[in-house]
Amino acid sequence: MAKTKRKNNIGVFSRLGNFLGNIWYFIRVGRDFFWKAIRFTLATSIFLFVVAAILISILNPLFDNETKPKADGKVVVFSPDGIVVDQEIPKSQNQFTSFLGDDEIITYEFKHLIDFFEKFKEDEKVSGMIFDPSGLQISSAYAIPLAKRIKDAAQAGKEIIIRAESLSIFGDTAYLLSSGATEISASKYSAFALDGFTSTRLYQKDFFEKFLLTPRVFTAGDWKTGPEDWTRSNMSQEQKDNSYYIDRFWNVYKNFVKETRDVDLQWYADESYKDLIAGNVSFENANLEWNVIDYQEEDDDFNSRMLEKFGATDDDDGELNAIYYRDYLKTFEKTKKSKSKNVIKVITIEGAITTGPVQLGIAGSDGLVEMLKAAHENKNTKAIILRVNSPGGSVVASEYIRWEIEKAQNKGIPIVVSMGSLAASGGYWVSSMADKIYAEENTITGSIGVYGRLLSFEKILEWAGLNYDSNKTTEFGDFNPVAEDWPDEVVKTFQANIDETYMNFTTQTSKDRDIPLEKVLEIARGRVWYGEDAVEIGLVDEIGTLEDAINFTAESILEIDDFRVDYVKPSKNNNSLNFAISLTEAISKFLNGKELNKGKMRKEINVLCRECSVID
Repeated sequence: MAKTKRKNNIGVFSRLGNFLGNIWYFIRVGRDFFWKAIRFTLATSIFLFVVAAILISILNPLFDNETKPKADGKVVVFSPDGIVVDQEIPKSQNQFTSFLGDDEIITYEFKHLIDFFEKFKEDEKVSGMIFDPSGLQISSAYAIPLAKRIKDAAQAGKEIIIRAESLSIFGDTAYLLSSGATEISASKYSAFALDGFTSTRLYQKDFFEKFLLTPRVFTAGDWKTGPEDWTRSNMSQEQKDNSYYIDRFWNVYKNFVKETRDVDLQWYADESYKDLIAGNVSFENANLEWNVIDYQEEDDDFNSRMLEKFGATDDDDGELNAIYYRDYLKTFEKTKKSKSKNVIKVITIEGAITTGPVQLGIAGSDGLVEMLKAAHENKNTKAIILRVNSPGGSVVASEYIRWEIEKAQNKGIPIVVSMGSLAASGGYWVSSMADKIYAEENTITGSIGVYGRLLSFEKILEWAGLNYDSNKTTEFGDFNPVAEDWPDEVVKTFQANIDETYMNFTTQTSKDRDIPLEKVLEIARGRVWYGEDAVEIGLVDEIGTLEDAINFTAESILEIDDFRVDYVKPSKNNNSLNFAISLTEAISKFLNGKELNKGKMRKEINVLCRECSVID
């Protein structure tokens, strides 16, 4: 019996082994089939992707030719409604529009507008343009070269018709852009506010006194008049002298309009009302009689005249044969991108300099440092051009940017600055160490000075019967700068920090620009300088455009013919709540006070040109 039982046990194990062997066989076959399927699928996908890419590259030009708008014989219609900037910023990086929920702010890059009118002038497919400049927000310094391009296009035989919507307001800048055109048409109720430029400030000293607020203002540079609106009831003579550049702008505007339209803007602004009061001209027809406009007509009459001038579409004899700006851009031949490994990086520093990301109107040091670092760590970067269009801002943020520029220079990478409409105070702080500085003809720069300011409300607490008291281990450990009177020691410490920062600013300018410190101290003091004047005193090397800076860098510094230009864009960020967070932090700091230790004290110091505002 025992022997039989053993045989049965052997038979059971044999059958179990066969069963497991069969299972393993199927697993192995399935595994091999699975991996063959994966390899086949992957290979097929790659093959199909390559085939699709080849077909797209072959068929894409044919497809483009079918869908590309046709401009032949049409009139271009351009009605910009937005802000002219040096670099477009995505909406996601515009904290104010995102927080307030407003519509997206449209931006137009200055270099693109210049290029657009140049291409329009050379384009034989079109002969005319209907242009409405009334919605374009552009700085005076940028309006001047753009007006010259419009004038050049008109003189080259292009018919440029200026026409704005009813009730539009033409300020001095919009009219400057219009004056070089072939003709100006306006509705009966369009307004022309040709009244020159102002540098206007709201002075708050008396307000602070009435509401028991104490301004704490510290400056270095006796022309650094930026914070004077807290300490005075009216404008100082230094501030009036510091804004002398508005007279330069006004003279350029007047001369240009006198040449193109034979209109005396000074007379129009200061004397024309006398003719209206005397009844020599009617309010209704005054602009026609004064040659400010060529046609005064409502929309129906204007549209009929344009139909007669430029013709209708083939499909509808009541529709103007027009092509609009965005579609017209698509008709231009795309410039083939260079594949050169000699790369010149262009990095834009635009807006108030603060810490944080780059956003519309804000030159965030975090974003700019990231862009600069990526540029100088790229082995193909041969030079960096900084396009600076900034009134300055925080000392700390300006220093972060400057340190990263210095890292690039330490690697032997040349740095060239191209100043835009404004490169003052902190804008100059980050520019002075460049190998060469270009400024536009009408750039505002300089303002080498420093200030810091805070408000305290200890008088309000005293009036309300509220008193601070504490048990402390250090003399100033419990000091609250917004809720208490300032001890003399704190005042002197803050002023010493301001003075030291100013000395650092002037000393580094002397070293960077190879100007004796005594001369820098003479031309600094917070004074603002116009482009040509800045060249004469040595703050700037040469008057020129961004294109001039690029060409100089390639030809004279790098000595190369083969290169490509890379306009560096800031990285995307999600900062829709930044404004709300900043507002909350500001309120919290105001209510709870701030420690003024050495580090935080420096954050309250600014190199910002608040004197550089121009109102059209």
